[in-house]
Amino acid sequence: MTSSTATTELDVLGALLAFDFIGFAQKSAALDPAGPRYGKAVGAAFGVAVRRRFPQGATPSEISGYVAGVLGSLEAGAQEFTPEFLERLVTEGLRGTAASGAEYGDPETVLQARLLLTFRLVRELGLSPEQQRELLAEAERRTPA
Repeated sequence: MTSSTATTELDVLGALLAFDFIGFAQKSAALDPAGPRYGKAVGAAFGVAVRRRFPQGATPSEISGYVAGVLGSLEAGAQEFTPEFLERLVTEGLRGTAASGAEYGDPETVLQARLLLTFRLVRELGLSPEQQRELLAEAERRTPA
C-alpha cells in the first residue's frame, strides 16, 4: 500500500510528464519537504527511468557525458545543479539505492533534480502516455509503504 505522500509525488511527476503545469504547481504545493517520506516515490520513479535508459548500467564516463548533455541543454541561469551532484544521483539510481534526499541536506533540491532528470529520461526514451503510466505504477510498487 502506498502512502499519500508517495501518491502525491507520483501525481506531481505525472502532471509534469503530461505537460500539465497548472496541475504540477497545485500538486507540488501539497508536498511537505520536512516529511519523513518526502522524495521516496520520485526517487523510485527516477531509478526505474534511469535503469531503462541504461539497461546494461553505465561507466562513470558515460554518466558524466549524460549529465553534461543534460546541463548543456538547460537555459542559462537554470543550471543550479553541479555535475557531481547529478552524477551521484544517476549512479545511485542505477544501483537502486536512491536516497530520499535528506542525506544531501536539501531534500527539495534532490526532488527537483530527480524530477528534471526523470522528465528528460522519459522524453529520451520516447515513452507513450501508457508507458508513462506503467513507469509510475512500477515506481508506486517500488516505493515502501
